[in-house]
Amino acid sequence: MPSQVVIRIKCDQYLIRFLESLYGESPISFPAKSNFNMMLDLFLEQRPLDYHEAPHYGKNTLKVRLPYFDTKNVDYYNYLSEKKQQVFVKEVWKFFKITFRSFVSQHIVLGLDKKDAIDLFIEKHKLPVDIWDSLEKDFQRYLKLRSKRKLSRKSKNMSV
Repeated sequence: MPSQVVIRIKCDQYLIRFLESLYGESPISFPAKSNFNMMLDLFLEQRPLDYHEAPHYGKNTLKVRLPYFDTKNVDYYNYLSEKKQQVFVKEVWKFFKITFRSFVSQHIVLGLDKKDAIDLFIEKHKLPVDIWDSLEKDFQRYLKLRSKRKLSRKSKNMSV
């Protein structure tokens, strides 16, 4: 069961919408054994003496409801430094990319067009439409990277 303590993290709006589509409305409560909770357990620390109320980043504010941890009391350990916030958001972004690429690849294997697969991903996660171009470019880079890796593996096998 999550606590009543909520922290605010600066995060891109599309990542917030993605997390909300998976875990529910803000403030987000991650599942008990999720990597995100484990990361929070590791990163959270006591507020510094010169701490002022965490800023509100407008639409770019990710609100996370902290769970009760075995090792930390979230009433006192509820502060993430700016650098730790950035690392946390970077891990959310990696999870987003893996989920996106997997989703589009699965739908292409089923015979859907890449454009339609991207549209379905955007619709499923209620993402802003203006992200479409960057998702399409990311998937193209992913395909090029995959083909380069396959070619390098084949050339290694041929030389043996």
